[in-house]
Amino acid sequence: MDSNNELEPCVLSIDQIDANMLLLIEDTMSEAKGVNEKVGGDEVVMVDGGGNLNEAALVEGDNDVRCGGNFSTPIKDDSQSNARIVPFVGLEFENEVAAYQYYNLYALVTGFGIRKAKTATSKKDTKVVIWRRFVCDKEGFRSSNDKRQAGKEVKVCRHKREGCEAKLDISLKNGKWVVTAFQPTHCHALTSPDRIRLHRSHNGFHKSNACKNLIDLLRDSGLPPAGIARAINESCKGSDAQITTNQVVSRLRIRRQNNMGREAVIVAEHFQKKRSEDPNFFFSMELDEVGNLRSMFWADARARTAYLTFSDVIVFDVTYKTNRYQMPFAPFTGVNHHRQSALFGCALLADEKEETFTWLFEQWLRCMFGKAPGCIITDMDGAMRNAIQSVFPSTRHRFCYWHIKKHLVEHIPAFRDPTSDFEKDYSHWFYRKTISDSEMEWKKMVEKYNIVEKDWIAKMWESRSHWVPVFFRGTFTAGMVSSSRSESINAFFDGFVNQNTTLQEFVQQYDRALVARRKSESQEDFNTKSTKAVLKGKNRLEAQAGDFYTRALFTIFQTEFTESIDLWEDETCKNGNVTEYIVGFSDDPIWKWSKVVYEESKESVKATCACAKFEIEGILCRHILRIMTLKLLTSIPARYMLHRWSIGARYHVGGGVPTGEEDSDDATPLQKWCLIGKHQRLLEEMQSDKSLFKKMNEAFDAWLAECEQNKLVEQISMPCSGSQVHSNFIRETPEIVIRDPKVVRGKGRPKKATRHKSPLELSQTQRKRKKCGICGLLGHYQTTCQKKRKMPTTEVPTTEVQEDEDVAEDEEAEEEDEEAEEEDED
Repeated sequence: MDSNNELEPCVLSIDQIDANMLLLIEDTMSEAKGVNEKVGGDEVVMVDGGGNLNEAALVEGDNDVRCGGNFSTPIKDDSQSNARIVPFVGLEFENEVAAYQYYNLYALVTGFGIRKAKTATSKKDTKVVIWRRFVCDKEGFRSSNDKRQAGKEVKVCRHKREGCEAKLDISLKNGKWVVTAFQPTHCHALTSPDRIRLHRSHNGFHKSNACKNLIDLLRDSGLPPAGIARAINESCKGSDAQITTNQVVSRLRIRRQNNMGREAVIVAEHFQKKRSEDPNFFFSMELDEVGNLRSMFWADARARTAYLTFSDVIVFDVTYKTNRYQMPFAPFTGVNHHRQSALFGCALLADEKEETFTWLFEQWLRCMFGKAPGCIITDMDGAMRNAIQSVFPSTRHRFCYWHIKKHLVEHIPAFRDPTSDFEKDYSHWFYRKTISDSEMEWKKMVEKYNIVEKDWIAKMWESRSHWVPVFFRGTFTAGMVSSSRSESINAFFDGFVNQNTTLQEFVQQYDRALVARRKSESQEDFNTKSTKAVLKGKNRLEAQAGDFYTRALFTIFQTEFTESIDLWEDETCKNGNVTEYIVGFSDDPIWKWSKVVYEESKESVKATCACAKFEIEGILCRHILRIMTLKLLTSIPARYMLHRWSIGARYHVGGGVPTGEEDSDDATPLQKWCLIGKHQRLLEEMQSDKSLFKKMNEAFDAWLAECEQNKLVEQISMPCSGSQVHSNFIRETPEIVIRDPKVVRGKGRPKKATRHKSPLELSQTQRKRKKCGICGLLGHYQTTCQKKRKMPTTEVPTTEVQEDEDVAEDEEAEEEDEEAEEEDED
């Protein structure tokens, strides 16, 4: 190297790099070596603490975009510690992309951002660009010709451009892009190295395919935008590959826009795929006359199988709205053998009208082989109640007690008054154990508190069979009195779904909720089967329960059994084999003791208790256990050990026992389902036993030969699983076009709610009315006040101007009332 620091030609070997990848060059005064580092699958090239490279270099773009050739570059002076990449006139590039990346790299190590500015096209072909200019992102000034000149108010952003003249011009010459002008001078302060990546041109990590794919993957896993940004930034900690929450939101917005207008079709395709993987998967969609999606319902094979075992009680709730279509989310929730919430299906509904609920419940029956639930718990919606009575006539319908208690506080001021006896009298009536006692106590309350027909509680008394406990003493509800289990399912979606959530995102989130619930059930199954119950004594009844019940149920049984030891009993009546007892704690008053009727014969033992714990929760109460211990029973009768609470009630493929129609000549869908389930379970059991498989194959051949010989059937074919249900109407009628649902702007329940409103709700929906300024009464204003007309004109002088003002005030008040009414309707 010459001592006068003249420019010497230097040919560098170029490594792959893009605008967001720097190259660390080790200067040996005779050669330059590139050192790359892999971080998260992307190449990241490092710079020193000052943001400078150790040597000037030419870079190679991505996708085989090359720039190169012989060129001159300044050699580092001995007195300098670092040198910068500096473009110069005459520098050649293969294409304009390589030129942009080179100038952006120069801007990165220098301390500014760039953007694309002007272009020039060929006169022969206007589509061919022959000249382009890259400028500093602070080049020029903001244009004054904007919307404000048209009288429109716009949000004024802070100025960014300062008239910087730094630029790089390139022209197309002989197939090469050549630098024709370069201006390195800036009129503003340069950005420090720790903030240089915040410029738009240098902050392109979120635009890379790797980052986009990672965002999509994390979003599909259920993370919100803020969580996605934190996860990516933490995984790339220590590098410049950082993203913001806004960048994640922008990526997700583009993703949603790409699927706009095709959400319903994507969901249908998703259901078709699941049906191909699981022939027992059921789904149904309701369309309007033009093909817009109104409602949809779906359930997989495991949900259908679990329902056959746990169909005695379900919870149905539609108070959770999900996405920009404001479609109510309607899950069917039950209780499994571990007292955990189990999902039996899900629906997104168009509205909360009676015909919509009727359609949904009919699809539910189709899906569940025509087997209606034993009891269903919902809110007090009238449309829902009518649909349940129409589709499930034999199902007991119970109102959610949480909603009842909430409306009690809102409707009855005495319930909130600590000095009133209403709450005490209400509890005394509400928890009566017989219908006759309940009706007697109600009459006392009506007389004492002067309850009339228009009162809310009087209206609720008309539907007392839906919520008063005495009417459900013989109905199994698994101990549930509210829809809290359904609301716990809704809580799984909090923080994920919002007004921008698409249908397919919600369906995917539901699938994740389903997987999470089933993992919890499988874990509890394992914990129950791999452990032994710890007994508190040597009683055979407790040991029998420990071997039969699941962990959760045995804990409840053990509590009842332990409490039964401290109870006292008193025989009140005996008639042959039937004996009546009253059982309770010695220090409790007699009216708190429970009546137990015990009947013992050679064939069986029967016991009933006034507390009805077994009828409601399916587990023996402490009072009956006390009498069984007194009678020295060595085992609990089988009728009091419900299979739904046992360890053996866990999930089996195609499990379930057909009931109700065994005497029918034709096989029911439920019987066929159970037969297929037994066949599948047999196939699973004999996978390792070829001799058993051979026997089964021979047995099937013999049965088919017998059927053909006796001509019992014309054609024998093993029914495919789920063949009785044709929910996939797209396959049946391919000419149907599915459109997205109509976007609903309003929130909450329908305008015309069919449930009883509380005073608080009525006060919020009532039209706002102002008082008259003269008499202070409602219903009129000063201009129409009768009192004003009777007053002498000398006392209240008026002018035309005053009258105009009064009329204007009256019109303004009417306009405010109309606006308030419109807001209430919305």
